[in-house]
Amino acid sequence: MEKSTDTFGLLVRTLRRFVSLSFILAGMILLVRLHEMVILSNYHNYPPGSFSSLLIGIKYDIILYLRVSAVLMIPFLLLGLFSQKAARIFFISASVVLVLGDMLLLKYFSTAGIPLGSDLFAYSIEEINQTVQSSGEMNVWPFIFMALFLAYMVRVFIKHVYLKLKPWMLIVISAAMFASLTPLDILKPQPSDFENEFSLFAATNKLNFFSESVLERYVFDEQFDKQTYTFKTTVATADGAFTYLDEDYPFLHNETTPDVLGKYFEPLETKPNIVFVIVESLGRAYSGEDAYLGSFTPFLDSLMDKSLYWENSLSTSGRTFGVLPSTLASVPFGNRGFTELGEDMPDHLSLMSILKTQAGYTGSFTYGGEAHFDNMDVFLKRQGVDRIIDNASFGEGYEKMPASATSGFSWGFGDKEIFRRYIEEIKTDTANPRVDVILTLAMHSPFVVENQSYYLAKFNERLAELKLPEKTKAFNRNYEKQFSTVLYFDDALRYFFSEFSKLPSFDNTIFVITGDHRMPEIPISTQLDRFHVPLVIYSPLLKKAAKFSSLVTHFDVTPSLLAMLDADSIISRPKAAAWIGHGLDDEEDFRVANAYPLMRNKNEILDFIDGERMLANKVIYQVYENMDIETVDEPEKEKELEAELNNFLLKNNHACKNNKLIPDSLKVYMYQEQ
Repeated sequence: MEKSTDTFGLLVRTLRRFVSLSFILAGMILLVRLHEMVILSNYHNYPPGSFSSLLIGIKYDIILYLRVSAVLMIPFLLLGLFSQKAARIFFISASVVLVLGDMLLLKYFSTAGIPLGSDLFAYSIEEINQTVQSSGEMNVWPFIFMALFLAYMVRVFIKHVYLKLKPWMLIVISAAMFASLTPLDILKPQPSDFENEFSLFAATNKLNFFSESVLERYVFDEQFDKQTYTFKTTVATADGAFTYLDEDYPFLHNETTPDVLGKYFEPLETKPNIVFVIVESLGRAYSGEDAYLGSFTPFLDSLMDKSLYWENSLSTSGRTFGVLPSTLASVPFGNRGFTELGEDMPDHLSLMSILKTQAGYTGSFTYGGEAHFDNMDVFLKRQGVDRIIDNASFGEGYEKMPASATSGFSWGFGDKEIFRRYIEEIKTDTANPRVDVILTLAMHSPFVVENQSYYLAKFNERLAELKLPEKTKAFNRNYEKQFSTVLYFDDALRYFFSEFSKLPSFDNTIFVITGDHRMPEIPISTQLDRFHVPLVIYSPLLKKAAKFSSLVTHFDVTPSLLAMLDADSIISRPKAAAWIGHGLDDEEDFRVANAYPLMRNKNEILDFIDGERMLANKVIYQVYENMDIETVDEPEKEKELEAELNNFLLKNNHACKNNKLIPDSLKVYMYQEQ
């Protein structure tokens, strides 16, 4: 009995020691917040109004402190029963590691503009290294000094901090710690409480965001494999319905995409060339008429007036990894992005493979960086691409973008050099019709381009020309380096069309221009803004221009191009396909006629649009004509969208893991390596 009493007394003393020490952890976490408020927010030009969000964030730092304490408490108490010293060492080590992790995640957010989640584990070490180098700002010394300071602070106080808390206080504090682990909405920032997405993320504790993302991702995965999807034979679309053909191939449907493009083109008498210009980080926020930050693409704007232009187009992913599979093949995402499946990509159809097998097209890919990044080269080789030109095969006579002043890193060749290299390539290869893909690079951290001083001056000139509110102009001035690269790209695009128009093939070429995603380094306003990109189809073959306000996505591009080519007897398209897209919608007024999943980061499929409602990370929004969104209180609709998204994820999982996109009968349309 006496031994039991001694053990209980030791346990109480150890708990009192733990709670006392946990206050040091709270101080360390708040110190990181202070570092963000005083130093990082100024160094990285957080937008005006961020301070109040950072101040609100203290609440979520305290919640993190409580959650971490709840996790550390049990092992600390168990260790304390055997060795108080071992318990202290455990606490010091865990505290320093967690706080340094919080600092690293904060550093990522301050540079990238969005917090890091489970998508970290979807990148290779080489890709992570390239991304870190590209920021040009990763200095390890602040983290070393912080680690030493934290260890010293804990070491000094750990023997002296022993608050004589009463038993009821220990019970209340311990209960609060474990209560913080409950998944209540009040314990996390709510989008409706913040002016924009950046403010929401500024308030969010970055370590808590990362932990929840990882936990949800991998716990969800285990439960996910045990579920089965619901198979529907028909799904309504803007122009009729998809008729699904086989439960074991959940995306396979009759290919009846209507030809909405043909009426805008002259009859195609010969096989047209198709050139995709996919622009790194080209968002609608700063391109096109009524861009809310003002348009910094005057040449592209002039091209829009002569083109088919969708002002409400969405990328299907928040990073580059999704643009090629979605735009060229309209395929689902797989687990971490379709290209991440590598050699295990399921058999699928694509624009390039169909044009090669049905009409003898030649295909190429031109990029200023490494084509193996995100497995882009692996994906394109599956389509039968004939030539990949990246920074390893550019050849002589081309200059890379200036290196970052701090890291010495350069992604590769700038946009003008990419366009120049492509023009040189096609000058000598005109025997076959072509489907070519160009991916630009300059609008990417570290935002260093040739003749940068000229483009910085040009930014100020453009800003003076634009009729923007002074508040918006002040906001834009914080990101002059980023905007200067947008202007650089626009000049490069002007050069591209000037040179291309001199070639005989120009009159028979269709150009598709779009962004891969919106630039996150200029703070994002809403959950939808990150996906909002322009979509432009320009060609001398057009007989009239038009602007459309209907919402479309990258998924819709390939089905519509193939429908037009089929209608003009250039090809005979498959009778069935597994496209995710429904085809481009040429409704001039705003409407959202179809449903689309969106993948914000690798590992994170959290967004779904159906009609004028958007589900974003379990929050439902109304989508408005100007592409603003606003939270709505519609619990039944929210459940409906969650069920739709979950069913898509189950179908995506089944099709990509089991090679169930297309049956053997459609593989005649796939490129077969000789």
